[in-house]
Amino acid sequence: MRTISEVEIRSIKSATEASYTLGGGVTAFPDLTRVNVSTLSKYASFNDDLKENVIPCDIAVEADRRAKSPAIVSAMARLLGYRLVPDGEGVASGPLTEMDAHRVLSESMDVSRAILDALLDNRIDALERKKIAAEGRQALRAIEQVLAKIEDGGAK
Repeated sequence: MRTISEVEIRSIKSATEASYTLGGGVTAFPDLTRVNVSTLSKYASFNDDLKENVIPCDIAVEADRRAKSPAIVSAMARLLGYRLVPDGEGVASGPLTEMDAHRVLSESMDVSRAILDALLDNRIDALERKKIAAEGRQALRAIEQVLAKIEDGGAK
């Protein structure tokens, strides 16, 4: 009997969509994977007919590499009760700069704008939730890069 719940599958599908967004859109991924855009889209689809189609681990790794953020793999780890911690390789390094501050502010403002736009009609629909989540993940990535620089001793 399968132990993964529908809510957990939806979590992986949301993370898959976020990874695609961070990586430049689903059309940016086929050359990196063994599947086409149509198949990739199914992995992020909430359509009832496709609810069992979840991204395979090799494609998830490729997608997260393209996104420069472990969106899918982190979601999977959370489902198992774990969290990912950067090992120091491949993460932002160097001195903390004004550009880092501007990037965090800009990405955070995008989150705020997405929330405010969604609240204009006093209800948040699925597309608006997806937009807020994508903007939030981009802001988190900017903050994670700052943290990596700080923890690497880059605040000079």
